[in-house]
Amino acid sequence: MKFVLAPDSFKGTMSAATAAATMSAGVRDVFPDAECIEVPMADGGEGTTQSLVDALGGKLLHADVADALGRTRTAHFGWIEAERLAVVEIAEAAGIEHLTTEELNPREANTAGVGQLLNHILELSPARLIVGLGGSATNDGGWGMARALGAVATTAAGKEIETRALALADAANLDTSGISERWQDVEITLACDVDNPLTGERGATAVFGPQKGVQPNEVEVFDAALAQWGKLLDSASGRAVSEIPGAGAAGGLGAAFMALLGAKPQRGVEVVIATVKLGEKIAGADFVFTGEGSMDFQTKFGKTPWGVMLEARAQGVPTIAFTGNLGRDVESLHENGFAAIIPTVRVVGTLKEALATAQPSLQDSVRMACRILAAARTRE
Repeated sequence: MKFVLAPDSFKGTMSAATAAATMSAGVRDVFPDAECIEVPMADGGEGTTQSLVDALGGKLLHADVADALGRTRTAHFGWIEAERLAVVEIAEAAGIEHLTTEELNPREANTAGVGQLLNHILELSPARLIVGLGGSATNDGGWGMARALGAVATTAAGKEIETRALALADAANLDTSGISERWQDVEITLACDVDNPLTGERGATAVFGPQKGVQPNEVEVFDAALAQWGKLLDSASGRAVSEIPGAGAAGGLGAAFMALLGAKPQRGVEVVIATVKLGEKIAGADFVFTGEGSMDFQTKFGKTPWGVMLEARAQGVPTIAFTGNLGRDVESLHENGFAAIIPTVRVVGTLKEALATAQPSLQDSVRMACRILAAARTRE
């Protein structure tokens, strides 16, 4: 029998690679001769870099960059030498996770660290770059990144503007000649699961600004600054990138990536599926096992198990998902393609206890599922 084990990480307990290996162990407890293909997965969010590095035999590299408030931090990115592929999550530099609630400051926060990280990546001469957009503490439209890459924005009087979000309101000209031409040889994919434009009612500021510290009475001011920046990006790229779905991702970083580096947005899990060639690995499989820490009705909105199931369903291969927390309205997941969704928590206890036993519990649950499959085979 052939099993493809393609889980996401179980947040706080197991990486995707560990979860896949644990699933394999559970399968072999029942089917010792089974072919087990381990494919660590992700959906473009936290953990994507590690999953792709694990799945493709790459390595993690690091560089010192500025965080959203300009403080030095060590950021990591993935490098898969065989494919000349770099993978980076912008949150490594400009992530909201690196700030306390009291430190949130959208007026000062910027994406310069993202640009610095990209400069380090360019030194490796990548052919491809996958960028995980999400988790930013910024609302600067990627201006900080643009400046770190070599772009210059000036006022109508020719004065360079500061690397602050609201300074964009005074930007009248954008010179991109300082951005390295080497970026033209890099295929950049944005793993992006939001379809918001740069500005407006569904824009970066209105939808995501409040969680980054933008006050209700400041939304229009920040949005106006991004609108002015959007005009310059549109002009620089020769197309209306500010209106493209995903332009508003990560505080407007999406728009800057598209306009200045020619990046193309794509749903995160689809990026990972294509990169690890999941479809090829599923070919000829008897079952696909997937899962993550928590699953509910929202899983079908682009989460890893859903993407894996759709890929398997296209080849007529049944998918069984395993999860630590089984949430609301999961019947809709069964109705749309999952053969089964199995909770892995084995005993009643505290959350701390459940997290501490997550790995053996996952192996036990996979083993039990395989025993059921084995019993069904004896009756065929």
